[in-house]
Formats: sequence, structure tokens, C-alpha cells
Amino acid sequence: MPIRINLLAEEQAAEEMRRRDPIKRAIFAGAALTALMLGWIGITQMNVMAARRELAGHTTRLKKIEDSSKEVRSNQMTVGEFQSRAKALEKYSNSRFFWGTLLDAVQQLTVESVRLMEIKSEQKYGGNEKQIFFTTNLTVNFVPPSPRWKFWASDVKQAPIDVLAGNALASVTNKAPFTTNLLAYSVSISPVSTNASDKQAVAKVDFTNPAYAAEKTTVEIRGRDYGTPSGAAVDEFARRINNSPYFKELMVPVEGFRFTERPPQPRPDPSDQANPDALFVPFTIELTLKERILTNE
Repeated sequence: MPIRINLLAEEQAAEEMRRRDPIKRAIFAGAALTALMLGWIGITQMNVMAARRELAGHTTRLKKIEDSSKEVRSNQMTVGEFQSRAKALEKYSNSRFFWGTLLDAVQQLTVESVRLMEIKSEQKYGGNEKQIFFTTNLTVNFVPPSPRWKFWASDVKQAPIDVLAGNALASVTNKAPFTTNLLAYSVSISPVSTNASDKQAVAKVDFTNPAYAAEKTTVEIRGRDYGTPSGAAVDEFARRINNSPYFKELMVPVEGFRFTERPPQPRPDPSDQANPDALFVPFTIELTLKERILTNE
């Protein structure tokens, strides 16, 4: 039987060992993983860039929408302001002072021997912005809810604290400054604290006046009394003014009527071509009308 000798056995064994070397396999595996990682990073970066572009597009559209909404809100506020002004003007036009009515009332009070020479008026306006004119705390009684562990207990039905405080406002509004306040006011109630052991709650109450304009009017009536005896006719004219229902409602009580000119002795008027020798007593009556408060509410 022939004997076969492989002279390349050592080299083949060495080559086989090199092929099975773990370091080499680790290098190949690491290179493959690195390539996969680089590919994943590239894909992720592309997705991030696409997301950023999409985000930039959404941000641009959102900014345009915000700008449009700001413009819409501004237009709505402008429209609301114009509507408020138009409503205020309409309200003022319906409640304005009618001078024709006053002149007609004066005409109805004329007295023989009294000649009216001039009727002059002056109107002044003042006002203030919306402001809180009074703040107070109200303490009201209430029944606190039962603790959770008392599951068998039923809660007593009662009104909210702000409603309870609203029902107690009469104890505040029946004295100053409300007795002298001429303006309509709004009330804001906010609960502050509760005391379950005392079964009491405290609420803060703010009373707010709206923005308003105050109209003060004075009317000056100048005339001459040609009656006999001198001054008797103007006394009758003054009495008619004070007894007139129209002027009673219009004037400030008591202090709304006064003579600012009334000399004791009569005098002639040489410039009166019709009757230069007639004697008369000049007089000036000042009427102070009640202050009118104008608001937009």
C-alpha cells in the first residue's frame, strides 16, 4: 500500500488558523457595524433635516396665522370701540338737553311789564375713567362639606360663597359712600378664605364706577321790569319760575335759583327809542341745573 505524504500540510494548517482568527472576525464585524451605524446616522440626519424643513414650514404658516389673528382681533376691538361710541352717541342724542323745550317753558312764564332781553347758558363737562371707588370684605356663614371619610353623611345644598356674599350686600350699600354716589356701579365678588371650624367664609367685594362725563349747566336770564311799583313784576316772574313743574325738575333744589343783579332803584334807558323815559328795574336771574351724569353703560 503506498504511503502519501502531504508536504503542504503545515502551510494549509497555518492558512486555516488564519481564516479562523477571532480578531479578524471581530474587525470584520466591527466594520460592518460601523457601516450600519453610519448608514443609520445618515438616514436619521436626513429625517431630521426633513422634519426641520417641515417644522420651518409649519412655523411660517403659524406666524402668518398669528399675524392674521392679531389683525382680526385688532379689527374686532376697533369695531367694538366704534360700536360702543355709536351706542354712547345714540344714548346721548336721546337724552341730550333740549334748549327748545327750555325756551318754550320760559315763554309760558312771561309776565306783563317784564321784558326779557337775553338768555345765556354755559355748559361745563368733567368726568373720570373707570375706577374702583369702594372695596370691602364680607363675612358670611356657610356649611362646610362633610369630610370624605364620613361617607354616610350627606352634604347640605347651599349657594356658592359669592352668591351668599351678594345676598349680604345690603349691609354695605345702605350707607356712605353709596348714599352719595350718583353713578351706576358694578360689583365683583371673589372668595378669599374659609374657616370650617367657625363655619364662616370671607369674600372680597369691589364696587366699580364706569367711565363717565358730568354735565354742569347754568342758565342766565336778563330782563327789565317796567311794572308799577318797581320790582313787583319781576317778583311774579321769579315765583312762576320756582313753581313751574318743568323748572322744579330741572333746577338744583333751593340753591338752583338766585338773583345776581337787581338794583333797588329804577332807571330810564335813553337808547330805547320807543320809550326812552320809561323807568325799569334791570334784573339777572341765574338758574343752576342739576348735574347730568353720562356713561356708556
